[in-house]
Amino acid sequence: MVLSIRDILILDYFDGKPVHHKIPPYKLKIYGQDANDRIGILYENGWIRYSRPQETVSMLPDKALSDFLKRYGLSGEGSHAELTGRVISQIPESDYAHGVPKIYVLTKEGKAEIGHHMAYVLNVRENYGLTEGEIGESQNTLAQRGEPYTARDILYRAFQQKISLYIMAGEWSKLRNMYYTVANFYLRIKDNEEALPYLYLVFFMDMSGMGNKNNLVPYENLFPTQKGMILLMDEIRKDLHYSMDEVKTSFLSSIARMAPRLPFSYFSPQVMASMLLERLRGIDFNGARYIVQRNTPDPSAKSYHYVPYGRSEARPRSYHPPVVKPNFMAPPVLRMPTFTAPPPFKPGQSAPPPRREPVPEKKEEPVLRRKPEKKKGIFSKLKDLF
Repeated sequence: MVLSIRDILILDYFDGKPVHHKIPPYKLKIYGQDANDRIGILYENGWIRYSRPQETVSMLPDKALSDFLKRYGLSGEGSHAELTGRVISQIPESDYAHGVPKIYVLTKEGKAEIGHHMAYVLNVRENYGLTEGEIGESQNTLAQRGEPYTARDILYRAFQQKISLYIMAGEWSKLRNMYYTVANFYLRIKDNEEALPYLYLVFFMDMSGMGNKNNLVPYENLFPTQKGMILLMDEIRKDLHYSMDEVKTSFLSSIARMAPRLPFSYFSPQVMASMLLERLRGIDFNGARYIVQRNTPDPSAKSYHYVPYGRSEARPRSYHPPVVKPNFMAPPVLRMPTFTAPPPFKPGQSAPPPRREPVPEKKEEPVLRRKPEKKKGIFSKLKDLF
């Protein structure tokens, strides 16, 4: 049975997992939709097996091992290794097989296949984001040289190839992320001296203002390097016993080849070095302080262009919104329905016309008018008193 790269990745994933374990749905994009069924086929073909009780008895806690030994009249004292060895050597395997975990274990053939394709395995384990084609091309190039190479040599060459492509395409945000990936690549193998220059490059790309597709963000939208990365650089600096002057020298030498390739940068390398030293001393970036020392973008530049709404959402400079032409429709014709007058009403011969009773006329009642009273004089008023 010839194994594919995905089969090898499935073997590496299930190695050490419980036999009832399933790959979660969000990881099936990496391992394939049929990965949970594929492990059964790999088991049947002898690439992976179930563990024996002696191989997993060490997973039990000390108290469980001690209680188990006392049940058989044995001493339950000692270190974890001593308890495990006592169980294996003095108790039959069948007596504790039911109480220990059962996991997947690679066979000799399965381990050999993973060893031959370790670059693909490390790419998934450490989440480097390389494709199978990029790793395969890097491996073929190294093989043609006829020199010995390791899995990490394959990955490093694939990283450098992507870095070159991003520089040529003007994908500066992607380049910044690739520098950070390479820095993590060296940090995983405890090579701080090689990791620090790539962290310098991450800082340089952040403060330049350049994004993907040669887009330049406005100065007020400049996003400084995160504080966590500054703390990481300071920790590495202390581990390497670098003084601040040595940091400045190593920073300038690390970005010397990269700086001329950028179409624009808000700050010169010397100003960026001063910024980095301030950040390492715990002083946050303040754009207003450096507004005098910044470089002014050229609106008519052809090598880059402004992006007023961020790096990743950049539009090309020649973008024009499409003109929507309205479709004018002819006005609808109002059609009136034809009206036919009904025939005049004619009463029948048998039905006499209804008799109309005369309405009595209302007589108007005479309105009695009140005669106005004459005003009484003084003599009349005196007469009324007596």
